[in-house]
Order: sequence, then C-alpha cells, then structure tokens
Amino acid sequence: MKVIFTVAIVLLLVLFNPVSQTRIAASRPPVEMPPVAAKPSPREGHCLVYDDVHHRVILLDGYQKPYQPERGEVWSWDGKRWELIPGSGPSARSLSGAAFDSHRKRIVLYGGIGNEGAKDLRGDIWEWDGKGWLQKSDTGGGTRDHHVMAYDAARRKTVMYGGQISNRTWATDTWEWDGMKWTRIVTAGPGGRTHFAMVYDSKRKKIVLFGGLGEDRKYHNDTWTWDGKIWQKISEEGPPPRARHRMAFDSRAGVMLLFGGDGVKAPGERDFNVLQDTWAWDGRRWTEIKAGGPGKRFMHAMTYDSARNRIVLYGGSDGHQTFDDTWKWDGKQWMQVRQ
Repeated sequence: MKVIFTVAIVLLLVLFNPVSQTRIAASRPPVEMPPVAAKPSPREGHCLVYDDVHHRVILLDGYQKPYQPERGEVWSWDGKRWELIPGSGPSARSLSGAAFDSHRKRIVLYGGIGNEGAKDLRGDIWEWDGKGWLQKSDTGGGTRDHHVMAYDAARRKTVMYGGQISNRTWATDTWEWDGMKWTRIVTAGPGGRTHFAMVYDSKRKKIVLFGGLGEDRKYHNDTWTWDGKIWQKISEEGPPPRARHRMAFDSRAGVMLLFGGDGVKAPGERDFNVLQDTWAWDGRRWTEIKAGGPGKRFMHAMTYDSARNRIVLYGGSDGHQTFDDTWKWDGKQWMQVRQ
C-alpha cells in the first residue's frame, strides 16, 4: 500500500513540476502572430464598397507588399478609423470585382487572381452580409480577373463586364447577377478591355464605363453607358486615354469623379506614365477639376460614403511605391485623413 502511495506521489510531482512543463513548452516551435494593424497595409488592386446598411466603407483584398495573407481581409472605415473585421471567407486575391447589392443588403464579390499569379485565377462568387461570408454555387461567369462590377439599383442587378478569362483571352461579355444566378447578356459592347473603371450613376440610372486597356493594346478614353439593354458610346472627349484609374459617383453632387491612372507613355519610355488629375462627368461632358490631391497613383480604390457625403480613396501605387493612405473628397477638394 505504501509502495502504491509513493508511486502516485512521484507521478503527481512529475506531472505538475513547473520545470517539466517549461521543458515541454520550450520544445515546441514558437508561434509568430502578426501584429494587429491600425489600418490596412499598403496595397493595390483592392476593392472599396460602401455598405449603406451599416454605413461603413468596406475594403476587400488587394495585392499587399510584402505580406500576402492566405484568406481575404475585410476592413471597415467609419469616417474616422479603420477596423479589421475578423472571420473566415474567400481566399486572398486581387483584381476581383465587388459591388453592394442595396436591395438584398450584401456585398457581392467575384473572381480575381490569387497569390500564385495567372495559374491561380478565381471564378467563385461570395456574398458578405455584414456578419459573415456565404459562398454561392453558380460560377457561370467563369474564372476571370481585371473585370469590374457595379450594382444597378433601378433594376436590382449586379452587372459585370470585361476582364480576362482563364486562357488570358480578353472577355467581351456582359453578365448580370440577381442573387441566385448569373445571366449572360448577348449584346455588343465596349470590346475586350482591362483596367477600366465602371460605376453606377444613380441620378441617370445608368452604368458608366470609362477608358481602360483594350484588346488592341491601346489606352482608351471613351465613355460608355449601360441601361440594361444596350451599351452606348456617348463620348470620346474628356480625360486623356488611360488605364488603372478609378471612379466613384457622388450622389449629392450628381457627378462621376475620376482620379489618376496611368496614361500613354512617350516613345521609348519604360516606366508608367502615372497620372494625378481629377475629372467630373455630369452625364453630358467631362470637366477637369484643378485640385491638389493624393498624388500620382494607379490601382487605388474609390467609393462614395453617402452617410458622410465624401468620396473615399485608399492606397494604390506609383509604380515604385505602394501606398497605405486614406483620402476623402468633399466635392471641392481632396483631404488626407491622418491616423
């Protein structure tokens, strides 16, 4: 009996000896936890979408240097500060398409290119309801990147146009998502192009597309509209030809705002011709706005914050440096938000 009692005491001492526990813990490799960031990292090729239910600007994904996460990130902007929203969702990607479906009250995200480059092209569709992600089953639009999506509130459809598909063919098709399925619209349009900008004009109830890099390898400065039935070219005047620019519709002013991008290079020039001009489209003509601003950049992201009546711009690149700055446009001038 004494022997059994002695053995039990020895076992208890071994199990609960702090030295033993320290050795066990020390034998495990340390787990490196990434620091909690106060704002999104420098990035390009990301999406900004305004959630008019929670009155927040939502930032999705993008190419981040030097950190490339495995899962997509969701950041929220309340007009004063950025907040990382936890939760598991789509795999990390850039150059995807995203839009906010105001009728069903959720963000729609489609496609993009993953961390492994062109061989990692996506064709999945996800929806974010402010709490979590839900993957949808219809992948009718096929794998693609460099496309753009905009929500047509009058028709309650998310519209997708252009980009490149899995064999790097230039897409010329128009698709619409109703929350259940993709529908391909058979109609002529702006032709194959990437790095264009496309936003819904809620005043005139049409989607507006400008510029981009065409299948002809040329930079364009044409303006097109989509009314749910036909694409119509309505202008070839205004901003100089460009790609990788961004636009947002200011619903209070009733104008489309365009900023930056990269333009036509001089003969023999290798670097990007990075632009920093601001233009407004009133449904009839483009007008350049002489205003200082975020500086030369492309592949940034923009959206209109209707709760605060500001256009918000985040990040981008000048071809050498990738930015992590936040800017807002109040209808007259650009202002950098200091954090």
